[in-house]
Amino acid sequence: MKQALAALLGAGITCAACYAVGVLFIQRLLSGVQLRRIERFPLAFTLGAACIHLFVFTTLAIRAAYWPLLIGFEVAAIVWAIRSGAWAPQGLESNKLSRSLRVLIALVGGAFFTVYFFNAWEPEHSPDGAAYHLGLIARELHAHRFEYITSTIYAMLSQGVELVYLPAFAIGRHSAVPLVHLCFAVSLALAMFAYGRRRGKPWVGAAAALLTFLSPVVGRDASIAYNDVATAAIVFSVFYWLEIWDASYQGEQRDWRLLIPVGLLSGYSYAAKYTAFSIAIYAIGFVLWRTRRLKPVLLVTGCAIIMAGPWVARNWIVYQNPVAPLGNWLFHNPNVHVRFEQEYSEYLQRYGVENKWNLAKEDLIRGDKTQGLLGPIFFLLPLGLFALRYPTGRRLWLAGLIAFLPYFGNIGTRFLIPSLPFFSLLIPLAIGEVPIVLAGLIVLHAGLSWYPVIPRYAAPNAWRIYNIPYRAALRLTDPDEYLSQDAGYRVARMLERFVPEHEQVLAVSGFPDSYTSREILVGFQSARNELLTDILYMGWIGGNQDILNRSFKFPEQTNRRFRVAQIARATTIDQWNVHELRFFDKGVEIARKPQWRLRAWPNPWDVQLAFDNSPATRWRSWETASPGMYIEVDFGQDQAVDEVRVETSGDSPTVRMQVEMPGPSGEWKMIAERVHDTSSPPPASARRMATFELAARGIHYLVLYDTDFSAKDILEDPEAWGLKVVAEEGGAKLYRTIW
Repeated sequence: MKQALAALLGAGITCAACYAVGVLFIQRLLSGVQLRRIERFPLAFTLGAACIHLFVFTTLAIRAAYWPLLIGFEVAAIVWAIRSGAWAPQGLESNKLSRSLRVLIALVGGAFFTVYFFNAWEPEHSPDGAAYHLGLIARELHAHRFEYITSTIYAMLSQGVELVYLPAFAIGRHSAVPLVHLCFAVSLALAMFAYGRRRGKPWVGAAAALLTFLSPVVGRDASIAYNDVATAAIVFSVFYWLEIWDASYQGEQRDWRLLIPVGLLSGYSYAAKYTAFSIAIYAIGFVLWRTRRLKPVLLVTGCAIIMAGPWVARNWIVYQNPVAPLGNWLFHNPNVHVRFEQEYSEYLQRYGVENKWNLAKEDLIRGDKTQGLLGPIFFLLPLGLFALRYPTGRRLWLAGLIAFLPYFGNIGTRFLIPSLPFFSLLIPLAIGEVPIVLAGLIVLHAGLSWYPVIPRYAAPNAWRIYNIPYRAALRLTDPDEYLSQDAGYRVARMLERFVPEHEQVLAVSGFPDSYTSREILVGFQSARNELLTDILYMGWIGGNQDILNRSFKFPEQTNRRFRVAQIARATTIDQWNVHELRFFDKGVEIARKPQWRLRAWPNPWDVQLAFDNSPATRWRSWETASPGMYIEVDFGQDQAVDEVRVETSGDSPTVRMQVEMPGPSGEWKMIAERVHDTSSPPPASARRMATFELAARGIHYLVLYDTDFSAKDILEDPEAWGLKVVAEEGGAKLYRTIW
């Protein structure tokens, strides 16, 4: 029970601090601004979260992120807000709500909130939440700073919401974080309801708020350690502050101070999730349209940079890419391969949905391939076109579509959540302030979204809430026993028990990182991990192994520099692979010397792999083979060469190469294009060579589920790989190399 209370305490302090910092900001910098009482909490909450995120970022950057400092800051903000009077309810009063509306909101909203609350309070075990969302902040809290983490692309993403979670995690650990996320969901619903009341349409606001809040994907996302609903709250706050700014028109000008929260929250949208930065486009465009002046636009942009700039700077300094892990084709770096980004992007744009015309059905009622469903009620969205007759409707459509545009880069249902508040408002706005119709709409949506009803129309394995885990939430069930129902948790704890501290573990599949202090290198999550996995696969996949010798012979040439260039435009699956590059003169290999200078493009960081005499390693372009790629050797002095041999693998059939050297004026000229190919069988000890190379790179442990790619070959004869089984748990085996 102590753990459950700690989770409530951690979440409570952080949520209260978000509100406290927000109301202090409003009191000190926006004094005199007329806010309604009901909109004060949600607007202050997201604004305060933005400021707390910046404070935590600063402490991590200066290596001072100790929990007493973080919690002390939040408690001080709460005390200051209370003593200064900013905490007390204040603002313009709104007309009282009808009794029927209050009852409907209390019954429907209260029932769903209860379900969400117990799901958020239970021990956290969501796939990404228990993995990188919490795994990264756990590492940062332990190190008291940002670590230089190149082993996962997720460390390169902005963590605007996760840094708000960090103080809550410091007190209440895993379960505190979903409770904070749920508070963002409540804040979003209140903001939408308040917006309806601001427009004189409380029933419209209530219906829209519940359409969003009751949506199955929102309920599932808001009750775990994700950040999509929090991002939606931030995005909608940008829109809301713009509406307040636009309504402040007096004496031929608007209150410029209101553009400060607009800019800060626009930048915070980027800090929360890259794709949410599209709302900044709306904000800047809206301000420019309404003022026709550059100064207000610069104010919004400058404030946005305050929030987004630190993440851009961090990535540029640490990862040599300001938008890491994206844009690697433009900002080449050793951390993420271009090929991975292309393949991963293609997957995120498909999710196994072959026919995009089926996306609406998948996102609204199936929830299988795209991981979650919005609910059947959103088939009514075309009704929202009737809202175009109102200026408010036109703004909602524009903001919603701009927030929706990044969705095509990742068609998972939860990536619709940032645009959902706008679309949810459009449906009741089109219907109008008709209580009986909107009440029926709410009841219908609530019935279809109630967790026991969803299986009647959704896919059996749709991502959703399944029950009310009150026993787990209250810790009446032992947390370890409850979490042990998840195989990933059991594997994470196995690693904690059997892998020595500071040892890294190579894996093909991901695990809940936050439940182990051991660093897990998941095969696809970084350039180094992909290289290590390629070495592992070299042990048994024939297409990867060094089986093709390509020899280029030509009249003896004397030069200081030679290179092998790739000249074909290959298919999308072919990249250029070179196991070894050897130079000969009169049939004798030229011995490699320390003064040789090696260059390659692309992927210059791994060029040494083509000169290490290891059958288990190879240099790879990690991009689709195209003209202009090369590997170059500068011998340091003139060298006679009459043959170049390229040892490569047979999995790049469309690759074509030629040997080149610089002419008198420095331009590269072809000296050999005709090639003689011979093949050879892979070495009998290829498996042991692979694990030997892994051990040489500091990888002594390997964890594989029995269903993982390559697991069967290793399982059948671990000794042939130079591996020993250390432990077995959750359908996975932990191996250690003999080296």
